[in-house]
Amino acid sequence: MNRVIKVTKLHLNKIGTYAVTPLMILAVVMVISIIIQLAIQRSTGVGPSSPEYAENARWNQAILWSLPGFLVYYGVQAIATTYPFGLALGVTRRNFILGTALANAVQAAYVAVLLLVLLGLELATNHWFMGLYVLDVYVTGSGDPVILGLAGFLGTLSCLTIGGLFGAVWVRFGPKGPAIMGLALGLVLAIGLLLLAPQLGEIVAGITGAWLALVAVLVMVVCLIGTWFAMRRASVR
Repeated sequence: MNRVIKVTKLHLNKIGTYAVTPLMILAVVMVISIIIQLAIQRSTGVGPSSPEYAENARWNQAILWSLPGFLVYYGVQAIATTYPFGLALGVTRRNFILGTALANAVQAAYVAVLLLVLLGLELATNHWFMGLYVLDVYVTGSGDPVILGLAGFLGTLSCLTIGGLFGAVWVRFGPKGPAIMGLALGLVLAIGLLLLAPQLGEIVAGITGAWLALVAVLVMVVCLIGTWFAMRRASVR
């Protein structure tokens, strides 16, 4: 267990990327969302007190798409860049994977707290004093802190774990590994979409938060298993 904690601390040493970058991304996305909504208010003449405006503004999905790209990238480099150093210090592959998973969980909790704090500020200021909706939107639970916190935690952890799998495949097979795996996953998803196309509307309508949480957990389990198998024989570069 001590070596697992050491691997976690190894990842936490990158405090600039680990903690500051998500905050900066969220801040930039919020500023852009606020500017766009102010522009909409000025161009349409519809004030923030209008029910129609609030209904439309709550469809803002910018916060949903703000972090996944960075998080997947961070998951990749978290394994690809620290794996050789970790094993050089005598850490086993099993301990490295467990320590990385723990570090990912800590970062997921951190991002969830960031989102909750920003939501609290948004609600406390009556949507940034100007009727601007960034986190109190439909896609994040319409201001429900429980839904936002769970979605932020599971979403962040899923992205990091997926990135970790691609990083492990890169360590094991080189640059061609992630490319081939990405193409294979894309093909599987395309075939699945083709097969489910007639029932797609019913499936989407039946999706609930519980189902999304279950899918996220299953994806993480599969990615962790895949990471383990990829790294069992990965050489130290």
